[in-house]
Amino acid sequence: MTVLREDNAALDMCDRVTVDSIRNHTARHFPVQNVAKATYREILERRAKANGVDFVAGVATAITPIAFFETIMVKSYETLVDSDTKVDVNTGMVAAGRLQSLIDSRDYLHDLLVMKVQLAAICDAVKSTVPQEMWGEIVEKLEELEQHSEALDVGAASFDDADDPYDPMEFIDEDDEF
Repeated sequence: MTVLREDNAALDMCDRVTVDSIRNHTARHFPVQNVAKATYREILERRAKANGVDFVAGVATAITPIAFFETIMVKSYETLVDSDTKVDVNTGMVAAGRLQSLIDSRDYLHDLLVMKVQLAAICDAVKSTVPQEMWGEIVEKLEELEQHSEALDVGAASFDDADDPYDPMEFIDEDDEF
C-alpha cells in the first residue's frame, strides 16, 4: 500500500490509481461470469482428456455425457446456494435419502477395500510360510472349494416374494387392534 501511495503522489490527479479505478478494471476484465465459464471449460477439458479427445481440435466432440451432467450439476449448485433460492421439504428429503445412500455405498466400498488389503496380507503370509512346491495344492483346494460354493449359490430372485418393495405402512391398521 505504501508503494502505491508513493507512486500516486508522483502522478497527476487524473492518472492516480483509486479504489474506483480498480473496481472498474476488475468489472471489465474479471467479471464473475468468467469464473463460471472457466469452471465449465475446465470440466470440458478434463472430461475430454479422460476420453482421449483433443479439446482444442473440436468443441462439439469434447462435450461428453459426463461433462454435460457435471456442468448441469455445477450450474444448479450455483442456483442452489443463491440466498433467494427456496428448497421445498420433499426435495430436501430426496436429497437426504440420496446422500445417505452415497454414504452407505462408500462404507461398503471401504469394507471391500479393507478385505482386499487383508486378503493380500494373507496371501503374502502363505507365500512366505508355505514352501513353493505346496502352492499348487493350495490352488487346487481353493478351486475345489469354489466349485462347492457355486452349488450353494442361490440367486436373489428366489427370495423375491413380491414384485412391490416392502411398505412399512402396509399393516399399520392391523396393529391398532392390539
